[in-house]
Amino acid sequence: MTDILNALSYEKEPMEIKIPVPNGTYEVTLHVTSSEDTVFSVLVQTRRFVLSDVPIKRGEKKDFTFAVSVCDYHMHGDEMTNVRGVEVYILCDGGLTAAAAVSPADIPTLYICGDSTVTDQKADYPYNPKSTYCGWGQRLPELLDGKIAVSNHAQSGATTADCLATNFNAFKDKIKPGDIVLAEFGHNDQKVPELSASGGYAENLRKIVNEVRARGGLALLSSPINRIIFEPDGHLKNLLGNYRNAVCGVCTELEIPFIDMWSRTTEFYERAGCVKSWNFFYGDENGRDYTHTNDIGGLVNAKLMAREWARLGIEPLSSHIKPGALELPDVKADPGDVPDNAAELEHLKGIGLVNTPDTIEDIDRDVTMFRH
Repeated sequence: MTDILNALSYEKEPMEIKIPVPNGTYEVTLHVTSSEDTVFSVLVQTRRFVLSDVPIKRGEKKDFTFAVSVCDYHMHGDEMTNVRGVEVYILCDGGLTAAAAVSPADIPTLYICGDSTVTDQKADYPYNPKSTYCGWGQRLPELLDGKIAVSNHAQSGATTADCLATNFNAFKDKIKPGDIVLAEFGHNDQKVPELSASGGYAENLRKIVNEVRARGGLALLSSPINRIIFEPDGHLKNLLGNYRNAVCGVCTELEIPFIDMWSRTTEFYERAGCVKSWNFFYGDENGRDYTHTNDIGGLVNAKLMAREWARLGIEPLSSHIKPGALELPDVKADPGDVPDNAAELEHLKGIGLVNTPDTIEDIDRDVTMFRH
């Protein structure tokens, strides 16, 4: 796999393979042949990564096997979307031919609930991994061994209340013993007065856990990832700490592992510093984003998530992590890296975070949305 920070760009739009099958969990075997030395990446469904920047030589043939969840989804504010098959997308700038075979698989499914920091985001082409939006949920499959499927129902702008009202209903009756439901919220709940950390937010998390348990599944909760808005001393501004603590309290109360992505992302991006953190968040000639990762940061956060599974010994998840998949880039801030707080504080004026340790009055819009 190419080093995270040196992820490749691709000029061509992806090749598509679509195989009609009903909702279910499938093992997909991809047969790849190349007529030249090249590199390719493989994504499935709504741009979920299963392989990244794989080299292949001229005349070489390779087979790859991975799991795919085919599952209808219901986004808040939209009609139910019926998903009618396995979709495979191959990024390559030339010389590659491919075919796929699909068979039903009796394996666990990891269902994910969350917001824009978690969801599957689209990309524009030519493809540049630095100027994309990417939730950590769409990069998890490439870290897994193909014996567990990922079904990402996270949605930009979603709160815990939105999820319970719509997104969750698309898959809750599909949950079976052995399946896992992982939820991470907070960025949008803190914009809604009745969804304060210890109020509606915590209560909705309890509802999610109880709904999953009633169906025989394993429920997991994660604290929200942190935004990269730096204080002058190099620490990240504490905008989500109350929500982190609320998740910890619910996990303790309901006796489930506490996945602390707030702390893990805070540690990583403070180590990277206010300049090098931009490698991992969306940015282009039109500006920067302080909340939403690009494809590189999405992979970093997916690794931080999977490292939490391994640290906590969460099964069956930790047993399905690929060997060597959790290495992180060794990025450290330079001594002279000091944030320009003027730009960051101006950004904060447009965020309606009514339930934070700081008082911020305005209301923002979420810049991203669920897109194919």
